[in-house]
Amino acid sequence: MSSRHLLALRDERQAVLDFCAELSVADLAAPSTAPGWSVADVLIHLTVTARAIVTPTAFALATTRDLERLNTQLVDVRRSHSTKHVTSEFTKWSGRGCAALTVLTAPGIDRIPFRVGELGWYPLGLVPAMLVFDWHTHVRHDLAVALDRPIPPTDPRRMASLLTWLTVLLERSHREALSWLDSPVALTLTGPGGGSWCLEPRGGRIRVRPGPITTTAARIAALAEEFPLWSTRRLAWRTCAVAVTGDVELGTRVLDSINLV
Repeated sequence: MSSRHLLALRDERQAVLDFCAELSVADLAAPSTAPGWSVADVLIHLTVTARAIVTPTAFALATTRDLERLNTQLVDVRRSHSTKHVTSEFTKWSGRGCAALTVLTAPGIDRIPFRVGELGWYPLGLVPAMLVFDWHTHVRHDLAVALDRPIPPTDPRRMASLLTWLTVLLERSHREALSWLDSPVALTLTGPGGGSWCLEPRGGRIRVRPGPITTTAARIAALAEEFPLWSTRRLAWRTCAVAVTGDVELGTRVLDSINLV
C-alpha cells in the first residue's frame, strides 16, 4: 500500500505536468523568481531531485556540506541552449522516481535513514514529502508568479505532506539556530493540511512535536499555505498573515531564526 506522502507526490507530479503543458519556448527561457535561474532551470532542478532517487546523484546529495551550492552545480551541468527536452525529462524521471519510491516507502524499508547533506538524517518514508515540498513550492512561487500565471490549486493531503517535511526539517536542521530556546512556543497553521506543533527546548536542542498544544510561553499563528514562503525566506514573515501572542519578544525571535532550505 502506498504511503500518504507518495499519494500526495503523485498528485503533485500531475500538477507539475499540467502546468508545464502550457509553457511555451519563451516561457521556459524567461527568468523565474529563483535568483539566477530561468523557468527551464527550475524544471531541471525538479528533474534532478527525481533522478537522485534512482541514480548516483543520491550519493552527492547525501554527502554534500553545501546543499544549495550542489543544487546550483547540478543545474549548471544539465543546462543547455535548448529547452525543448526539459519537460519530457521531468516527465520521464519523475515517473521513474515515483515508481522507485513505491518500494522505498514500503513498511519497514521506510524507516531506513537517509542523509540530506548538512540538513541531517531522515527516514526514507519522508522522501516523497520532501519532494512534494520542493515541487509544490517551486512551481507555485518560483514559476507561476514569475510568469504571471494562476497559482495551481492544492489540497489538504499535499499540504499535510509538505508541512510534515518542513516541521521535521525545522527540528533537525535548526538545532543550532534555535539552541537558545528555553521555553516552549506553539505554532498553529490554519488552512488546508494545517495543524499545531510545539517547539520545545530539549537539552540545548529543539523538539518540534505535533499535536495538541499545552501551556507555552508564546504562540505563533499563521496560514498553512504561507508557511513554505516565509519559512524559506521567499517572503518576510512580517509581510504575511502571522500573529504572535504571549511573549511577543520570544515568538518574534523564533520567527527571525527560521530559515529552511
